[in-house]
This record gives sequence, C-alpha cells and structure tokens, in this order.
Amino acid sequence: MSQKPNIVQITTHDSGRHFGCYGHPTLHTPAIDSLAAGGVRFTNYFCTVPICSASRVSQLTGLYPQSNGMMDLVNFGWRIRDGVRHASRIFKAAGYRTALFGVQHEVLGSDLGRLEFDLAEPKPANALAVAGRVAAFLKESSQPQQPFYAQVGFRETHTPFDRDGARPDSKRGVEIPPYMDDTLSSRTAMAGYQGAIRVVDSAVAMILAALRAGGLENDTIVVFTTDHGIEMPRAKWNLYDPGIAIGMIVRYPRGSLAGGRECSLLMSNVDYLPTLLELAGVSCRGTMEGHSFAGALHRELPGPVRSEVFGLYHKTQTRCVRTNRFKLIRHFDNATDYHTIPVRTEDAQMKRVIGQVELFDLKADPNEFNNLAGRPEHLSEQLALENSLWKWMEAVDDPLLKGPVRTPSYNAAISDYKSWKKGKHSSRLRRAARRRQDRGAGRK
Repeated sequence: MSQKPNIVQITTHDSGRHFGCYGHPTLHTPAIDSLAAGGVRFTNYFCTVPICSASRVSQLTGLYPQSNGMMDLVNFGWRIRDGVRHASRIFKAAGYRTALFGVQHEVLGSDLGRLEFDLAEPKPANALAVAGRVAAFLKESSQPQQPFYAQVGFRETHTPFDRDGARPDSKRGVEIPPYMDDTLSSRTAMAGYQGAIRVVDSAVAMILAALRAGGLENDTIVVFTTDHGIEMPRAKWNLYDPGIAIGMIVRYPRGSLAGGRECSLLMSNVDYLPTLLELAGVSCRGTMEGHSFAGALHRELPGPVRSEVFGLYHKTQTRCVRTNRFKLIRHFDNATDYHTIPVRTEDAQMKRVIGQVELFDLKADPNEFNNLAGRPEHLSEQLALENSLWKWMEAVDDPLLKGPVRTPSYNAAISDYKSWKKGKHSSRLRRAARRRQDRGAGRK
C-alpha cells in the first residue's frame, strides 16, 4: 500500500447539515450516519459563501473568494484566477492519480481541462450511476501503484428534487425548519429534499461498500461534505446560519480519525484544503488563507484554531463575521436586498426591516430573528465584530472597499457598448452566431 493515503471526497449540493446524524430524525441517511459513527463529525463548520461555485472554490483552493476570483457562480462568468491552484492540481503534483466523478461547480464544462484531472467523468450525473463509476474505479485501484484523489459530486439535493426519478420521502414525517412557515408548500418542498438526500445516501453506501470490498477502507481518507445551506427561504443565498452552516464528516482509520468523535471547534471551509493536505502528508507551495486544523483533529492543539469565521454573498453585497456567540452582517447596498423579510417567531409571523448592519446573539436567538445592532447594551460586541470584519476585508483586498464591483456580465455589456460605438457590434454578433451554429452542428 502506498505511503500516502488515498482520498475520496464526496460533496453534495445544497444540503447544509440536514442529515440524520446532525439531529434530523425524519431523514433517511443510514450510510452517511454510519460514516459519522466511524469517523469525526464537525458541528461548528461554515462555508465562506452560501452559493455553489464560490463556496466550492474556497474549499478546494484554501483561498477566500476575493483572492481566488470566484465571487459568485461560474455560470455568470466568474472564474478562478490564473495561477490559483485547485486541489486536483496540488495532489497531482504530489504524485496522486486524480479523478472526478459527477458534478463539479468550479469551472464550466468546456473549461474542465483547467483542473487537470487525470480522469474526468462529469456524466452521467445521476447519483447512483456516479457511485457505480466510483465503485469501478475503486475496484481498479484496489492494488494501486500510486495513491488516488477522487472527487465525487452529487446533484440530487439541488432543485428540482425529483430529478432522475427521486421521489418525495415522508415515511418518518417531514421536518419544517424553525425559520420556515409550516405550510403545504413547505412540507412538499421538504419532503422532496428528504427524497433527494435518500438517493444520495444510497450512492454513498455504494462507495463505502466498494472501499471495504477493495481493502481500501483503512488507508483512505473519506470526506463527506456539502457546499452551503438547503435551497429554502432564509437558507441558501443568505448569510444567516441556515445558509452558511454546513456539515462535514471525515474518516481515516489509519490516521486515527475514527470512533464517532465530534469536533465542535469553529471552522470555515477555507480551512478544508490546508487540513486535507496536512492529513495526507502533502506539502504545498504558495500561501493559503485557510488554516489547517489537522492538529485539532489529532487532539494535538489545546485551544481553538480560530475564533471567528467570515462570509460573503456578493450578489447582495453583504459580508459577515461570526464567532461562537455573535454574528454581524454588513449590508453595503440595502437596495440589493429585500427591504422587508418574513420572520417566523413563536408567537406570530412578522416582517422585519433589514438594517445596514445586523447583529445577532446566537445563544439567545439561534434563528437570528432579533437584530441587536445599535443597542447600547451590545455596542461593545458590535464594535469588536466590525473591527474584525474591516480587518478581514482589508486582508483579502475586498473589492467592495474600493467601490461597487463590476460583474462579468456588466463588463460584457460594456464591451458590447464599446463595440457598438465603433460600429463593429453587428459583425461581432454575426461571428458569435456562426460559432454557436458550428458548435451545435458539431454536437449532432
């Protein structure tokens, strides 16, 4: 067996911490729960961005979005900056055979070569079909000549939840999160999610079984994680905890990451890659903004790795800082947010106006309904968090500090305007139309 461990990293869309092992009994996730029972489950782990591409790129580069270039979705023209190295490139340079199975959201499909996987099978995207291909890969690798890094992505928990034949699951009831109204539409949506995650769990079971059958279980780091919160109101697309709180489970028997332990240290998914590299014994050139918490996993560090995590949602020009007790959200342009948002309390539903700054006491108000910003009794907490947020934004050279940020689509529109101004826009459109026609003919 190779000296370096193999790595299987499984990421699923839009799932937050909605698994049985995270205290959600209506969900049928026995394979994921068994992985947690045999590994380490993270209970205080957060993403940098509550949307797919930007969160995943932070995870897989160890850099915040302002530094890696992926501030929003790759679908909208954002891209990883040249020179920024993805996990696949780093592990490949360290002698790993690298493979991609199923969904990735870091580059456009036509740009997949930038990630430099030795083997890339983004299709089929159906979770069970993806798991079948992973199982075949693991069978081929049961007597490896080199360690492997296998990145696996499942799409089922991204709406629509009934894709690929997934059916709603309400056999154990349906859990309605406390920040959502208990309505028929909410129950229908959550039953759909529960059915989708059940399919994902079956796919995870296939991969874990293939690792056991190939004798790879003890020498493989298995990671199961997600990119951000569930696709429900006040979760995905928001910096409230339902949007940024994510689950992660790591199992590595040879590395003593086993036994059903719980890690409650405050962590960010920008810390993921530095940690994985240290666990694997892989050195990496260049600076990462995340911190390795491998020592904490091995119980070598007496104190917390970090005291705060940071996040952003660029489409609404918001930034946040969160500690174990408090969270501050800064809105740079309220016009990009809803002026009022529905809030469900124990007594009634109400409307709350979003202020420029939001401050929450997460111990007293875990659902983040009561904005404490500006209150004299919480002024010291607000000032301390604002100080941390401004320092972080300066450290990552946040473009919002220099003014409103031009999006790739804005830049494309201005390019069209300049072309029109020079009288060349019509010829550009004709050339683009011919290229699109040629690509369509090539697919037939």
